[in-house]
Formats: sequence, C-alpha cells, structure tokens
Amino acid sequence: MKTRYLRYTMYSIVFGLLIYLALGFGKRSFEAYCPFGGMESLWGLFKQGQFSCTLGPLNLTMMIGVLALAIVAKKAFCGWVCPIGFMGELLNRLGMKIFPRRFTVSGKLDGKLKLLRYIVLVIALYFTYKTGELVLRGYDPFYPLFSGFGHGTMGWITYAVMAVLLTGSLLIPMFFCRYLCPMGATFDPFSKLGIIRPVRNPETCTDCHHCEAACPQGLAPHRMIKVSHRDCTNCLECVDACEETDTLELKLTL
Repeated sequence: MKTRYLRYTMYSIVFGLLIYLALGFGKRSFEAYCPFGGMESLWGLFKQGQFSCTLGPLNLTMMIGVLALAIVAKKAFCGWVCPIGFMGELLNRLGMKIFPRRFTVSGKLDGKLKLLRYIVLVIALYFTYKTGELVLRGYDPFYPLFSGFGHGTMGWITYAVMAVLLTGSLLIPMFFCRYLCPMGATFDPFSKLGIIRPVRNPETCTDCHHCEAACPQGLAPHRMIKVSHRDCTNCLECVDACEETDTLELKLTL
C-alpha cells in the first residue's frame, strides 16, 4: 500500500496543478501539458511549419519526454502522472465496492478490444491533420473534464460519451486506458523496450496469483520472468501484493 499512497500523492499533485491552470491561474492553459497534443501537432509542423489550433512547443516537448520515459520505465507516465489514469483507478476501486461481482473480459476478447485504441489513434490524427482542428476535444475525457465542458465540446454527444466512459470504468478496470486511449497506443512500442520493469524470481514464486489479482491492467506477472508487456504501467501493485521475499521486484534489466 505504501507504493500506492506514493503514486496517489503524485497523481494528486498533478491533478491539482491542472485544476489550478484550468481555473485560469498560471501563464499557460492546461492543454499545453497534454503530451498527445505533441502527436496532433506533427502534421501541421511538417506541412505548414506551425502548430495546429491551440497547441504549442510545450506539447511537443511533453510528448518527446514521455516517450523517452517509456523507453526507460515503460508506461510509468500512465501509472504515476496521467490524471485520466488516476481517475480510471479511482473509478475501478469504486466499482469494486458497488459491484462485488465484476465484469471480466476474456483473454481473446480483451486482446481484440485493445485494438480499438489504435483505431482511435488513427482516426484522431487523420481528422486533426486534415482539418487543423483538435477533433478529439469533444470525446477525450481530459478536455471536457478540465474545461468544465467548455468550448470545443459537443453538447449532449460529449455528455453521452462521458457517461459511457464512466459506466465502463466502473465495470471494467481501466476501461478507457485499456481500450480507447490514443496516447496509450502511441506508448505501446516504446513500452515494450522499457528497461525498468518488475522481474519475478521463479524459484521463490509460489504461483499464488496475488499479483494477477492486484494488476489493474489484468496482466499475469506470475507467468512472466520479466514483465515486458506493453500495458504494464510500473504501478507496482503486483510487487506490493507479492507475499514472498525477493520474488517480485522492480529492477533495471534488458
């Protein structure tokens, strides 16, 4: 639990800073700190030499920074910093209290649903590059929530999308992050390379499955030596859940 408290403290600091910016304080908009904005800006920079819409250099810097972090520590940005990831975890824990019998997604269906985030990524970039507008604003929970459903959202459509995401998050752990997040799709190839990851000692592992039960991404660390799965966020819930000494640890490894 100590690691979770540390993560939630980090999450809360970032969340508070974004609210501070969203309320109009600070020199920049909260949107300037969205790393996916760096992805959305690439085509405009390449074709016209300028940033699209409200995007700026900080978005590009954030994107480069979090992708570099993924090479070092997998999707640690998602597990320690991202405000949407934080809300996903909180909704998951709330859902566990409301619905003791959770909806489980089978391995094959889970894998197929994860393809949706690549489709979202392609659609978002295609229409953003084509129109020069941030078309994801009305559907991405980051903007509606921190803008107070302000300019750029799409009225009842945005509310309907948020309702679906809320319901999905209560029923399925990390619903948005697993299946719909375009930034998560961008992270995937870099996360596979991450050199800081949980490592399991098979000689002392008792195959108790506690790590699997604790993983918010539905991974099974007890079946791996190095947890190199692209969805691992280095949240360390599995490490904390392991009751055996020196069995599941965070290590620097190739």
